[in-house]
Amino acid sequence: MTQSLEDSLVEFFKRTNVSCAIVKTLSDSKGPIKFDQLLEAVGLLVADRIPDYALEGAIRASLKLLKASGWVRKSGAEFGLTALGRELAKRVTS
Repeated sequence: MTQSLEDSLVEFFKRTNVSCAIVKTLSDSKGPIKFDQLLEAVGLLVADRIPDYALEGAIRASLKLLKASGWVRKSGAEFGLTALGRELAKRVTS
């Protein structure tokens, strides 16, 4: 992957509110967390941009994309960052 493509993907990701909030929450948690904890923490981060009634669906959709991209993994009932996800977290939170 070229550096410009990588930079473009990271910049795009930074601007996706829910996905970015999920990665930030998982990065800050220092370990896997359950969906309800994720819902609460992400809700606090995006409350001014996503209405409450749409939040759970937005998080579920974003988690599917993050898992398919290899940035987030699910183990049992908990979600956590992969090594690639931790690398992404460093880039989007800086």
